[in-house]
Amino acid sequence: MTSKSLIGAGLQLTRLASTAEFISDDPPHWAIESYIPLPNAELVEALLSRAECAADSHARLREVFTAMADLLHHRGRALHTGFATRYTKIDPDRDTRTAVPATEPGKCLADASRIAEMSRQVLADAGYSEVDRAELERSVESASEWGVPLEVDFNVFDLLLVYARGDIVGSRTKRRWRQMFKLINVDVPIYQRVVVLFKLREGSKTDDQLEPAMLHLRMFKNVPKLDIDMLLPGTQIRISWLDRTRTIVPSLGGIGVKVYKLIKLALFVAVITYSIAAIIIGLTLAIVGYVVRTVMNHFQTRNRYMLSLTRSLYYQKLDTNAGVAYRLLYEAEAQRHREVVLAYFALLTVDKGISMRKLRRRVQRMIREICSAEVDYRASDAIKTLESWSLIERGASGAIHTCTPEEAMQRIDRCWDRKIDP
Repeated sequence: MTSKSLIGAGLQLTRLASTAEFISDDPPHWAIESYIPLPNAELVEALLSRAECAADSHARLREVFTAMADLLHHRGRALHTGFATRYTKIDPDRDTRTAVPATEPGKCLADASRIAEMSRQVLADAGYSEVDRAELERSVESASEWGVPLEVDFNVFDLLLVYARGDIVGSRTKRRWRQMFKLINVDVPIYQRVVVLFKLREGSKTDDQLEPAMLHLRMFKNVPKLDIDMLLPGTQIRISWLDRTRTIVPSLGGIGVKVYKLIKLALFVAVITYSIAAIIIGLTLAIVGYVVRTVMNHFQTRNRYMLSLTRSLYYQKLDTNAGVAYRLLYEAEAQRHREVVLAYFALLTVDKGISMRKLRRRVQRMIREICSAEVDYRASDAIKTLESWSLIERGASGAIHTCTPEEAMQRIDRCWDRKIDP
C-alpha cells in the first residue's frame, strides 16, 4: 500500500477522542447545506490550479480575490461595531463598568432582541439553519444512548434561538449484550456545529445561576440531534422508570429478607426477655436503613447523569458569549468571500455569459470536483454582492457576464474612491 493510500485510509475514519466519535472525512449528510467546507486560501489555490485558468493570470486573480476580501471586511466592520456597542451592556463576561444606571428589564430585552435579529442574518450568512421548537421538543422527549434524559422548562426563556450546521451521520462505539458486550459502531445523527442564544426571564431560577438581564451565547461541536436539550439551561434530570426500578426493587427485596431475619431474631429475644420492644426497634431500624439506602441510590443515579452531562458539555463546548459572536462574524465573512470568489471565477472562465441557474450548477460541480462535497450554492447572494461592486453585467437575454481581472481591480478601486459601503 502506497503512502498516499495510507493517508487516505487514515483520513477516511478520523477519531475525535474529545467527544468519543468517529466522523469520516466525507460523512453522509441528511441534507445538502449552503456551507462551503473549504479554507479560503485553499479554495483560491484549487481554483488557480484548474485547467481552465491560464497560468499568466494567477497573480492578477490573487489580487482580485484579496481585494474582494478587503471589501467584505470593510462591509463587516459596521456590523462588528454595532454588535460590540450593543452587546457590551448585556455581556455576562464583561470586565468593564457602565457609566449609566442599571438597565431596566424591558430595555435589556429590547437590546437582546436587536442583537438576536442581527445574529439571525450573520448565522444565515455563515451557513447555519434554525432548529425549530418542534425539533427541540422532540429532543426533550427522547435522548440518545449517550445522552442524559432531561426535562426542559421553556417558560424560563424570554428569548431562545438555536441554530445548527453540518447535519451529518457520525458514529460512536457501544457495547451490546447481544454481541457479547463487544464494542460496535453505531450510526448517530449529528450536528457538527450548534449555536444557542438565550435570555432568561426575570425571576426565573436555574441551577446555572445565570443573570437574567444578560444575553448568553454558546457554541458547541458534534452534538447528537437527540441531545440538543442538553445545551439549554433550566433543565432537570429525568430519572427513567428503569433507573427507578433498579433503585427500588433491590431495596424492597433486601427489606423483605432483612425484616424476616430481624423478626426471627426479635421473636427469639422476645421469648427470652418477654419484651416486644426488641421487635419494634428491629423493624424500625430496618425500615429506616433501607429508606436511607434507597434515597442514596437515587442521588447516585442523578449524580451519574450529571457527570455524563458535564463531561459532554466540557468536551463539546467551543466558545461562549462575545467569543461566539466574533467567531460567527468571521465565519460569515469568510463564507461570503468563498461564494463571490467562486461566482467570479465561474463567470470568468466561460466563453459567454450564463444564466443564474447554470452558474449555480457550474459552481456546485466545481466544489464537488475540488472537495467532494455537495453544497446548496447561494448563487443569487453572490451575484448581488458582485453587482454592488459593478463587477458583472446582465445581457438582454438575462445572461450574466463579468469583466477581466484588470477591469475588476479598477472597478474595486472606484468602490473605495466613492467611499460607499461595499
